[in-house]
Amino acid sequence: MSDAKQIYAVLKRNEEICRKFFEIETEVLTILDFEALFARLVSLIKTKFDIPHVWISIIRDGELAAMLDNLDASGELREQLALVDGDAALSLLQDRKSPILENRSLHLFDALLPTPAPQGLRSIAVAPLILDGKLVGCLNQADTRSDRFSPDMDTTLLSQLAIKVSLCLSNVTAHERLARLASRDSLTGLLNRRAMEERLHEEFLRSQRYGDSLALAFVDMDDFKKVNDTLGHDAGDAMLVYFSRRLQKMARKIDACARFAGDEFVVILPNTDRKQACAFMERVMRFFEMSPVPDIDRYVRFSFGVSSTEDEAVTSPALLLKKADEELFERKAAKDAPKRRVVGT
Repeated sequence: MSDAKQIYAVLKRNEEICRKFFEIETEVLTILDFEALFARLVSLIKTKFDIPHVWISIIRDGELAAMLDNLDASGELREQLALVDGDAALSLLQDRKSPILENRSLHLFDALLPTPAPQGLRSIAVAPLILDGKLVGCLNQADTRSDRFSPDMDTTLLSQLAIKVSLCLSNVTAHERLARLASRDSLTGLLNRRAMEERLHEEFLRSQRYGDSLALAFVDMDDFKKVNDTLGHDAGDAMLVYFSRRLQKMARKIDACARFAGDEFVVILPNTDRKQACAFMERVMRFFEMSPVPDIDRYVRFSFGVSSTEDEAVTSPALLLKKADEELFERKAAKDAPKRRVVGT
């Protein structure tokens, strides 16, 4: 092949590569949710460049990781995402603005691998992702061929793609923040009442469609007003936040925890019958009996009522909520009865 033909072939190949990068960038820039962004980005890179292993590593500690943790992600998406240790990522990528290409010391990148880790890798390309001026993760590509990525290759187009993906992350994060403000309680971070009612409606319809049990727990703190009156509202807020965080942590991914109003909470429990829901709430109660609220040395005491779709009288989401509220009222009344007798004596 003549020199002119070789140059022309290289130009055509580079033109084709540029076109593929442009198509990826154009498509992902319009996406406004994390799951769609990651799934589409990974799929496009794999398909257009025939790369067997593509995934995104996100530093575990940070707002972005917290947002991703709330995703009800599919199994496929979990394989495309890796939450990684911040120190490990920073040691590799700190102060690196351009991608890293490596085909020798691949063990250095073990901390970035997803689960399950791909086997037989012989080359890797790692492009840093920046959000609000900080390293938040990296876009990774790997192959079993050692000649796929090597340190002497030009990384200009990959750098541009990483910048566009970082811009996408910024857009999606801003969108998620706005959505969170609309659906979350500002103090506790749990679902607010409106979002809870929407979720309850969705879960009730799903329960009716598939014949699965759906349970709901209505929770009310005991003597919460005394905490506010004796220790102040800051202490009361600390108790609400502590309770919310621990409740959320003890719940499953498929459950939904919400602040209904004041010191009242709702837990929506899909694929759960009444007996299982009561057992869960008893477990939560035992935890708080042994774990005082940090800094104020007070224990969270609460009452709860449970309802489920096993009750044939429950024919709507509103009735499911009402039945749990009625049981809660009965339990609170039973607790308060001895106090009233003492006062009346």
